[in-house]
Amino acid sequence: MKKTSEIKKPAQNPKTKPVAATKSKSVAKSTTAAKSKSAAKPVTANKSKSAAKPTGTTKSKSAAKPTATTNSKSTAKPTTATKSKSAVKPTTATKLKAAAKPKGAAEPPVKLVSTDVAQKEMKLLCQEYPEAECELDYSSAFQLLTAVIMSAQTTDVTVNKVTPTLFERFPDAKALAEADLDEVKEIIKPTGFFNAKANNIQKCAQALVANFGGEVPKTIEELTTLPGVGRKTANVVLGVVFGVPGWTVDTHVQRLSARLGFTKNTEPEKIEVDLQKLFPEQDWSQLSITLIWHGRRMCFARKPDCPRCPVQDLCPSAMV
Repeated sequence: MKKTSEIKKPAQNPKTKPVAATKSKSVAKSTTAAKSKSAAKPVTANKSKSAAKPTGTTKSKSAAKPTATTNSKSTAKPTTATKSKSAVKPTTATKLKAAAKPKGAAEPPVKLVSTDVAQKEMKLLCQEYPEAECELDYSSAFQLLTAVIMSAQTTDVTVNKVTPTLFERFPDAKALAEADLDEVKEIIKPTGFFNAKANNIQKCAQALVANFGGEVPKTIEELTTLPGVGRKTANVVLGVVFGVPGWTVDTHVQRLSARLGFTKNTEPEKIEVDLQKLFPEQDWSQLSITLIWHGRRMCFARKPDCPRCPVQDLCPSAMV
């Protein structure tokens, strides 16, 4: 029994287990190492070299840079050029056109009419407005002169709202010449551009006191030496107060003279000369007022009321 047990002992599992363990350890380690070396590292290296770097290089060279170049050339620069051509230049041109034709400027010239037709047109207009007269309120030549200076860039109605207070405080040239300028500005503020207008009417009053004894002169040469007084203003005062004929070429007379075929000029002085040639001198002042009335009541700047106009059959620019 003892021999049998001794013979059987070497075949027992404890002797074979260490061998298996050794093999498993050595095989496992070698296999794992082999796998990690032959698969993990080389594969990783291959992937990183063959996929990551080449792919990144390919993308950056073939896609990123060319795309950026293409975009910058095909979109960025042409877009800027397109914007500058389609937006900036037309806008500048539009501004230049708007600035070249200020408010109240004469319209494009139409066919001139003969002297006979021009006089027929004016006769019909005088019949339409037999009561036409200066629409500014005044009680002296000085007050009318002052009111006309203030009427620039505003209406007679607005001027008539401020002159009662102004002339109550400063009824003559001497009073206005010595007035507090800030008080004058405050009174005439509703007429617009009151700083410039206040300076003009006070300097005009001071010049009247210094050079003409506080009285308004009766010649256009003397009147136009006063601050703020041009030919238009001078002709209003001369024609209305002193009965001296003259053409008042304001925005209405300028516009209607072109529409009715009286002139092709756009400068007030040249228009005045053309009108002087068409009509008798004694009628100049009244015809000026008649044209102003027609411009305010029917021959409007934006949309003239041609169907109602008494001279539509003779007017070369009638829109009927």
